[in-house]
Amino acid sequence: MSVQTIRALEERIEALELELITPKIMTTPQVCEFLGISEGQFYMRKQAGDSPPAMYWSERTVRYDRDDVIAWAQSKKVGQA
Repeated sequence: MSVQTIRALEERIEALELELITPKIMTTPQVCEFLGISEGQFYMRKQAGDSPPAMYWSERTVRYDRDDVIAWAQSKKVGQA
C-alpha cells in the first residue's frame, strides 16, 4: 500500500469515528463543545453573521447539522496545514 492510500484510509476512519461520537443534529451547547468555544463566543459570532447555518424548529428550538458545522469550521482554516 502506498503512503497516500494509507493516509486516505486514516482520514476515512477519523471521519467515521467522528460520526459515531457526534450527533448528526446538534444543539447549541453541543456545537460549542464540539468547536471548543464558549456559548458566549458562539452567540457573538452568530450576532455578527458568522456561524454555521441553523435549523429553526420553533422560535426557541435551534439545531445545527453536524456536516454544516464541520464545513463552516473548515472554512475558517488559514495558511498551510
